[in-house]
Amino acid sequence: MPHYRFTAEVVGRRARVALAAGEGEVCAVFRRSFYLRFGKNYACIGDVSLGRGPLNALVSQFKEPPLGAVVDVSTENAQLWQPVPPSGAARPNLDALRTCLDGHVPQEGLGCTILGVHNALSVHAQPALEAIDRWLAGNALGNEAAQLIGLGPGLTPSGDDYLGGVLVALRWLGRGAQADSLWRWLEPRLAGQTSAISAAHLAAAASGQIHEALHEVLENLAAWQPPDLHPSLAKLETVGHSSGWDALAGIVAVARTAQ
Repeated sequence: MPHYRFTAEVVGRRARVALAAGEGEVCAVFRRSFYLRFGKNYACIGDVSLGRGPLNALVSQFKEPPLGAVVDVSTENAQLWQPVPPSGAARPNLDALRTCLDGHVPQEGLGCTILGVHNALSVHAQPALEAIDRWLAGNALGNEAAQLIGLGPGLTPSGDDYLGGVLVALRWLGRGAQADSLWRWLEPRLAGQTSAISAAHLAAAASGQIHEALHEVLENLAAWQPPDLHPSLAKLETVGHSSGWDALAGIVAVARTAQ
């Protein structure tokens, strides 16, 4: 099988660490991206439409290699992307979000819970979502919360993306100790319950890093006077199948406790 070589123009911190190992094996392929495996580390290689994120490396002249191919990605001249560190004093304006959404939320995934709407998946996940809510309010984390791990279809299931949003929002709101506590509970439960790639994204979220579209929404919601949210919310549509909205639902769950 031929080797493939790419040059990264922008690279996330976790992607840069993974790619420093040299050649990786293609373990998942999509229309505009593919994942490379380096032992326990992963990097997502794609064109500029993929957007910036902790595991992402954006390359020129993108071409999908076959599964199992060996790929080398140069990061020598790549711009390092990482989100602006949160101040810890942010208070997301959920009223502005609700006004912008005007009752419209995705029909799939857990994004519908942002407005208290439900679908088959959210009804199934309700005991776990309520367990997270009780924990965010200061109670012990119930065993039901584990039902979110690996819940839903896709490489990064909706339940995982929701938990990733919770982790990032806790960091953003200055509740790092609570984020650490959730990650200590979550990390040992990931193996065997979700994909290794999804676990890698959750590890990034535990450190406060997620796709740039979510960081942009957070920054806009926390502004003194939130701008028009439609452009930043539209970017969520490009983050996985429903991953952007699933993660935003987790962010909103945390933000509700800061109102």
